[in-house]
Amino acid sequence: GNKTQVAYLVSQGVIPPFCNLLNCKDTQVIQVVLDGINNMLKLAGPDVEAVAAMVEECGGLDKIESLQNHENVEIYKLAYEIIEQYFSDDGEEDAALAPQATAEGFQFGADSTAADGAEAPAGGFQF
Repeated sequence: GNKTQVAYLVSQGVIPPFCNLLNCKDTQVIQVVLDGINNMLKLAGPDVEAVAAMVEECGGLDKIESLQNHENVEIYKLAYEIIEQYFSDDGEEDAALAPQATAEGFQFGADSTAADGAEAPAGGFQF
């Protein structure tokens, strides 16, 4: 369908029952459902994150991930493509969360003050 039709289907809650069809044993049904999910995500435009979240929240992402091991080549390729395109983080890590490297090793934490304002012992903790 077109973008308006797909948006209407998504707004009517089609994603959870659609994702439930991924449990079907019929490979043709699975292929059609994966194509449908792929098209919904493709046509979501600026709402792609919201649509992807709906797929994930109803367990669809877990089902798509398991289909990457499907015996049918077309199904596992399509499952892989959907995950790569819409559900991979692409290494977008928060640099502020990474430990700081120093000559002594990695420094975890911004400073020696705990969240409650208490300071760590000057010589560190002894266990």
